[in-house]
Amino acid sequence: MKAAIKSIACLLLMSGLAWLANPPAPAQAQMAAIAAISGSDDAQAPASDATTNGAPDTVAAETFSYYAFLDEGINRTQAHIDATLRGLEAFPHEVAATLDLISSDVGKTGLMWIALFTAIFVGVGIVAEVIYRRFSASICAYLERQSPQKFSDRLKQMAALCVLSLLSLGVFAIGSVGTFLIFDWPPIMKAAILSLLTAFFLLRIIMIVLQFLFAPKADGLRMINVDPQTASALTGSLAWAAGISLFSFGIAGVFSAAPTMVQGDIILFDHAVVISVISFCVATWWLGRFFARHQSGDGIEKIALPTSIARLWPVIVSAWIILMGGAAIIGAERILKALIAIGLACVFDVVFRNIIEGQHRIKVKTAQQEADAQNAIAQAAALENDAEFEPISPKLPVFTKVLKRGVRLLALVFVLASMWRIWGLDRLAMAEDAGIVARIIDASTEIIMILLIADLIWSLIKAFLDERMSASNAGHGGDEGGGSGLSRVETLLPLLKNFALTVIVIMVAMVTLSSLGVDIGPLIAGAGVVGLALGFGSQALVRDVVAGVFFLLDDAFRLGEYIEVDNLRGRVENISIRSMQLRHHRGPLQTIPFGEIKSIVNHSRDWVIVKLEFRVPFDTDVNKIKKLVKKLSAELLNDPLIGDSFIEPLKSQGVRRMEEFNMVIGLKYTAKPGEQFTIRKTVYQSVLAMFKENGIQMASRNVKVDVPADATPEQKHEAVAAAAQQASEQLNKP
Repeated sequence: MKAAIKSIACLLLMSGLAWLANPPAPAQAQMAAIAAISGSDDAQAPASDATTNGAPDTVAAETFSYYAFLDEGINRTQAHIDATLRGLEAFPHEVAATLDLISSDVGKTGLMWIALFTAIFVGVGIVAEVIYRRFSASICAYLERQSPQKFSDRLKQMAALCVLSLLSLGVFAIGSVGTFLIFDWPPIMKAAILSLLTAFFLLRIIMIVLQFLFAPKADGLRMINVDPQTASALTGSLAWAAGISLFSFGIAGVFSAAPTMVQGDIILFDHAVVISVISFCVATWWLGRFFARHQSGDGIEKIALPTSIARLWPVIVSAWIILMGGAAIIGAERILKALIAIGLACVFDVVFRNIIEGQHRIKVKTAQQEADAQNAIAQAAALENDAEFEPISPKLPVFTKVLKRGVRLLALVFVLASMWRIWGLDRLAMAEDAGIVARIIDASTEIIMILLIADLIWSLIKAFLDERMSASNAGHGGDEGGGSGLSRVETLLPLLKNFALTVIVIMVAMVTLSSLGVDIGPLIAGAGVVGLALGFGSQALVRDVVAGVFFLLDDAFRLGEYIEVDNLRGRVENISIRSMQLRHHRGPLQTIPFGEIKSIVNHSRDWVIVKLEFRVPFDTDVNKIKKLVKKLSAELLNDPLIGDSFIEPLKSQGVRRMEEFNMVIGLKYTAKPGEQFTIRKTVYQSVLAMFKENGIQMASRNVKVDVPADATPEQKHEAVAAAAQQASEQLNKP
């Protein structure tokens, strides 16, 4: 089983226990009522405690002592432990009194009647829900059959299913709770049955959430990237564990509703916590065994926890559940809240990272299919025209890593903010007994959050600019230069990237110094003075920078364009704040400061005219060549590889000039920059094949030597050699 599914399972178990953070406290009103009936002075205890507890809050608004803040939490935990011990002693007697009270109020079989009435009203709610589902079955079946590819469409489909489920839940609530509230009930039975119905209602809400995440019956709408068997296992195990936990608290609520349960109700909720811990631990280890036996398909992406940790996830989750249960039992509120914050952050991180990874996988698959289809068409055309085939790479999503990084950042910020609030670090620096260490801790938390946010902003900017730069291939000059370039915006993207990084670093440094208590006003003023001094001392540098700015504003050149500066030429490969680099078509890299540039010749802007020459004998039919070229031009315009590269089609210019042994026929065409060389190669091959097919010979240079008829063979040989040497000297003239 993939580590991702295991990680999701272990962390979703954490969310099922989050509601255990603050178990209902013993009913103070009931305690006061029993004390008043018995005539005890204990009725004044809650009020005095509230008064006593309210005083530190008033003082804390004026002065804050961190040590007193910690002592307050320890005292609350000790008080909870003492209350637990007292409740443990009184628990058997109060349970017996509660059973007698229930028997006297609703009969000797009171618990059986409570269970029976609960089952009846749950059944009424289920019948009403079944009737509703008969009317909405067609809509639900239609939605479950859908398999949308886009995440937004899938989210809409799941939202529609959840709305139908919530309506179904509302019908169930009206049928069960609404019918129950119509009748008059004894107070104890009313509170008991309502507690059980509430537990069942909460269980239904949890099942709707699980259906939204895993969709075990609708593969095409599943938000979490798991297979159907794993979705069913996760949904079933978590639903069972949550059901046992909720009904244990519901039964605890049944007994705590009795006025006789004064000190022992805390033990009831401790029992419910223990049952919840056991149920979720059992679900954890059952899922561990399921994942050990189950093998998921290749469609499940491996993400989330590292493999070394994911193998131990049942132990980690069980330890986390036990720690939460122990903290809830002893009343360690701050430890419990901290554990819940960590668990919720982990659930948020793993679930949303899995959703993002699943959508990334779908987009990659779709992009690969589109690229394969385009490559198949292009390859067939290349084979038909005997041309070189260059496959197209799929356009992959680039923001996946940034989104996953953002999710993890939000989780970390949530944990830091929660810890900062739970442990009083937000007021630590203002404490009257805060020392330098306390102030450093307070400042370090803020600095860490600033660095995390800055890292996310930079990752987002970098991914966006890199995607724009990689989406546009820089033009290549080929063997002779003259390649096409990028757009004006894409030329400025590297400069914007460096500028954004500089701004982020400076802002983070300023905010960090400000968090440490440093006055950044003099630093900003000093930076201005230093910049002015550098401007006067480095005039050449300033000239280069200013000249580069105006060249870019004039749009004189762009990245990838083939330009000529004085005696240097090449393709623009890099642009910095004070210079640019040209790559010659033979390889050398040349760096030119902007201040040294007097003029620029751009060979890659807008269009390129290419002229070709063909030498044919004097007796060649020029009109025939013109007709053949016109026919060839139409064929080239329809060529799938080079047809779109023409701006003006191939044309015949007729006889361009006459030479000693032949005449020169001129052809020309206008093409997009960088595409002229591919077109030229195809035109040469096509024209030669056309001439050969139509019996048109290419002219060849020859030397005619006239010798007397009575010349000897030696004289003829000497004359031919002299004529050949003279022709060779004429051809090799500088």
